[in-house]
Amino acid sequence: MLIIDQVNFIIQHRMNPLLKSYSTCLIVIIASLSIQSCGPKQEEIVQNYPSGEVSRRHFVIDGKKEGKMTEFYKDGKIKGERLFENDMQVGKSVFYYPSGKIKEAQYFKDGKLNGGDTVFYESGKPEFMKTFTDGLMDGYIRKWGEDGTLIYEARYEMDSLVEVKGQLLYKDSTSVKH
Repeated sequence: MLIIDQVNFIIQHRMNPLLKSYSTCLIVIIASLSIQSCGPKQEEIVQNYPSGEVSRRHFVIDGKKEGKMTEFYKDGKIKGERLFENDMQVGKSVFYYPSGKIKEAQYFKDGKLNGGDTVFYESGKPEFMKTFTDGLMDGYIRKWGEDGTLIYEARYEMDSLVEVKGQLLYKDSTSVKH
């Protein structure tokens, strides 16, 4: 700050009015650039396949993942997209088949699965679905055949299996209630 004070003194006491206005603008620009350079450091991270194609691209701010992370197939098509805040996965993550159709959709909150996690057949029909609360399975888990037939169903409560194919289980064991 001592240098800026000296420049201000010279501008106010020894320069003509026209030069004073230009010098004042220059000081404002220099001060702005100094402040910006002290802010968080943002860096783009690009990872490549061994053959050179981009496999993943995301930003890091002060060493933490921030914003959208995109993963790519070797041909450049999008393989997946995730969101990060302060190095934790948040929001909706989507993964794609090479055809561009959705393969899986997941929801995150504070870095933990929260909500549905659904895997789709390439036809677009659901194949597998789980529900999470704060990273724990909580709700139904279902598996379908490609023709839409329900193959398996179970229910979890905070990571504990409580029901299989409509039959409740005892809380203290995996035995089926009769």
